[in-house]
Amino acid sequence: MREMLKRIILVIFILLVLTAISGFLYTQKHPLEKISNEKPWIQQNKTQK
Repeated sequence: MREMLKRIILVIFILLVLTAISGFLYTQKHPLEKISNEKPWIQQNKTQK
């Protein structure tokens, strides 16, 4: 029973780490995608400088 719980917790932890890494890589490839849609003035300020 204890071994099964350890395996379940390990699998959940690995899935969380993979999700965090893939989300981080996605935000690196697509910066300010959601923010620029909601607040276009942020992107305008950055392009003016």
